[in-house]
Amino acid sequence: MNTLARRAAIVVTAASAALGMAVTSASAGTTSTWSATPSGAYTAHAAYPTLDVPFANLECDSSDVSSGTVNASSSTGANMATIGNISFTNCTVGGLDFDVTMTATPWTINVTGVNSSNANRVNGNVTGISAHIEGFACSADFTGKVYGYYDNSTGDLVIDGSGTELVASNADCLGLVNDDDVASFNASYHVKVTSTGTSPVISTP
Repeated sequence: MNTLARRAAIVVTAASAALGMAVTSASAGTTSTWSATPSGAYTAHAAYPTLDVPFANLECDSSDVSSGTVNASSSTGANMATIGNISFTNCTVGGLDFDVTMTATPWTINVTGVNSSNANRVNGNVTGISAHIEGFACSADFTGKVYGYYDNSTGDLVIDGSGTELVASNADCLGLVNDDDVASFNASYHVKVTSTGTSPVISTP
């Protein structure tokens, strides 16, 4: 092989190696994507949600998400959906009426993985929670994060009461609710996408 041919072969080989490295690097950096079908605006309803702290139990007849958005996709599962407005109806503590209101929006629904015990469920959490309760001689704020799962077979977003990151502050409640009390929130919200009237299916990457 003459010198010119050898040089050409070296250039081609080097170029091929560089291209192969570039393809491998790009492939390694590719992130699988979570998806929701259908997506868009949604509403959700829960019957008898509860909020428990060590010395008090808040019970409501119902709770409704009147505005929220299910996103079509998320590369990591973060911000799979948002809660724009949520309300609570006929809430009581020890038989006394209480109001529950959002104090910051939106709340964010994140997907974290497939449930190990049920393939129809995806685990997740709700972050950015900020709410205020007000009743007879009692008020308090609750902020933080709750955990649960979304069940593709039923269309239910279940908040299961686990976790220690939903915490009370600004409490003035005769000792029933105190600053730094950890709250356990339990609810099951049936989700419906507004445009179709059906529940979304969240697909794994």
